[in-house]
Amino acid sequence: MNVCDVDYSRMMSELKKQPESLVVLVVDVTDLPGSIYPKLAQIVGSRRPMIVVGNKVDLLPPDAKTGYMYRFKKTVERAVEKAGLLENFNILHTALVSAKTGYGIEELITEIYLKYTNVKLGMRGDIFLVGCTNAGKSTMFNALLQSDLCKVRAVDLIDRATTSIWPGTTISLLKFPVMKPGPYRLEMRRRRLLAHRAWIKKEMYSRKLLLAETGDDRYAIPTAVIQNTYKDSEEELQPMALKMLQGEEEEEENRKLEERKKYSLDDPIFTKGKWCYDTPGTVNENQVLSYFTLDELVNVTPRRVLKPRTCIVKPGESLLIGGVGRIDIESIAGYSNVLLTTFANEQLPLNIMPTHEVEEFYRRWLGKPALVVPQGDLNRMASWPGLKGENGENGRRFEMKGRRDEGCCDIVLSSIGWVMLTSEKDVVLSAFAPANRGITARVQPILPFSASLRGKRLPGSQFYKVQPIEFPVNVRRKRAEARKRAEKKKEREGSA
Repeated sequence: MNVCDVDYSRMMSELKKQPESLVVLVVDVTDLPGSIYPKLAQIVGSRRPMIVVGNKVDLLPPDAKTGYMYRFKKTVERAVEKAGLLENFNILHTALVSAKTGYGIEELITEIYLKYTNVKLGMRGDIFLVGCTNAGKSTMFNALLQSDLCKVRAVDLIDRATTSIWPGTTISLLKFPVMKPGPYRLEMRRRRLLAHRAWIKKEMYSRKLLLAETGDDRYAIPTAVIQNTYKDSEEELQPMALKMLQGEEEEEENRKLEERKKYSLDDPIFTKGKWCYDTPGTVNENQVLSYFTLDELVNVTPRRVLKPRTCIVKPGESLLIGGVGRIDIESIAGYSNVLLTTFANEQLPLNIMPTHEVEEFYRRWLGKPALVVPQGDLNRMASWPGLKGENGENGRRFEMKGRRDEGCCDIVLSSIGWVMLTSEKDVVLSAFAPANRGITARVQPILPFSASLRGKRLPGSQFYKVQPIEFPVNVRRKRAEARKRAEKKKEREGSA
């Protein structure tokens, strides 16, 4: 159920025949740069228009300081630039969305209409959703299918895409006809978005209050409503049937049957227009999804908001993330400790121990329920690659510069999560992942201030208490409001 590199290259090479088509690259913000296919320019052709979409932003928690959404976006842009896509494609826009909750979808459609239409207000070409496995392309396709991007008459004719954490579930190419953005339709859409803007602000304020009152994580997830502006008006504009004018009543079953046969995707109103395609994904060589079973993927792939789990580690100690990841702190400049903040599926247990005891620990517990993943019988463990490469490589070594008041770097374990290092001193460490794949260092952390979100240290442990998620306080805004209140108070006292 997985599309290999050869089949993926053959299928996606058809895009070279359409140089004006828009490539919507869907990447997973929790798996950067692992969810970016490095050979994309060679397969689909270079110098074509592209919109980069950072999906699954609902899995990222708020940082300790404001402006974290801006930092999320800059992280996506740096990953795309480092992968070489900025040189090979004409990137029109970078967006942060959550296809699952609808956040950012309406803004994405607006950017497509603004930056990918010609003088006659028509789409310049077809749209292709492209990305690696588990990036969320199929969920994005289903969200766009219900939006203003799809022609109203085709909404109920298109089959929904299969969404699953299992790689390669998009077997065939799905598509829907794209709405031609005429002046009247764009004005209707603009008025609808303006009318709902005030309600969106009220809802965001209410969610902040509910989060502070209950501490429930679901109120910290960015959400939005995806609507179709033209659905109701399209039904009103359709001509009335002759039988209805004559007052004749139809049977309910016959009426429903006629409605189903009214349109098909082979009608000229669809075939002459532009289309949006959902393409299959492939596992990047830096991803480790193919090494897990379906039951293991449920416990490895992030499914809920990633809460920062912080611990203090000394030189000569190791942090173990279940049986799938490991960070060894080799040395620190001067006598000091470091903070390691882990962002991974909460089902994966964390353990700290001296580095020389790790191998014995794995021999005893690997494959058993205590480490959650991997888990299984002797046949399953025989196929498990371990934390060494095919040629015997034993992890990757990094030398990091210390920083004050923020994280030094993110050690990214592709498809699993990442660990942020916080230290004022220079640190030398080694990182391990299945088959020694997908290990990268992100010098500018995506959540650089998250270590300060930790609670009190747990007695007799090197871990800190995980605090409930909170939105950061805008200090500048609070000070400005306090100054305004002080000025108004002086004015009242002066007038009195």
